[in-house]
Amino acid sequence: MSRSLACTLAVLLAACGSSSHPGASPAPSPALGGTVAGKPFVPADASALVLGEATCSLQGTTASATGLLLGFGSFAGMCNLLTQTHGCGAKASATIVNLLVLNANVAGRAAAPVQPGTYTVTASPIPDPSGDVSVAQAFISHTDPSCATSTSEPLATSGTIRIDSASPRVTGSADLSFDDGSHVAGTFDLTACGFQTDVCTALSGSACGAQTCVP
Repeated sequence: MSRSLACTLAVLLAACGSSSHPGASPAPSPALGGTVAGKPFVPADASALVLGEATCSLQGTTASATGLLLGFGSFAGMCNLLTQTHGCGAKASATIVNLLVLNANVAGRAAAPVQPGTYTVTASPIPDPSGDVSVAQAFISHTDPSCATSTSEPLATSGTIRIDSASPRVTGSADLSFDDGSHVAGTFDLTACGFQTDVCTALSGSACGAQTCVP
């Protein structure tokens, strides 16, 4: 995954990763945590975002794809933020650890939804004889007080994302090391945020004009 792809998804997750919905009881804090930028990282909130099937160019290759995006953030109420900004907002002065699993098919068939399994971070995933390929990646996004993000967001260099259940809750675990020395590990049991979008819209950011910055 390129850093530009990571930054696009990080903007989306800055408004959507949440374990709560308006009026719902808060879910327990996620067990995944670790060290980010040399400091302890304990998420205040987390959620899963299911990315629907669509066909577009993914790093130069036309493919059908689906996805599952998990966000572990330093602030609470992230799904509310998504609802308020219609997926086109970001939280100021926030840190989010983002976990992404993509299923794609490069042979002209529709990609299946992400299924339970263990997905290994790799720089060059190889499609199987049927054209199916899975991609696992993780990245860390930081926003400043004006919601600007760095162009050098840390990317995972090794590790795994294990999905035990993809519905009705997303459960599993992860153990990931990043290129800036950050490391996160642990389990998760997340509610999917109700916001709906597809992989290609999420990657391109085409549904948004200007981003709303929420203090």
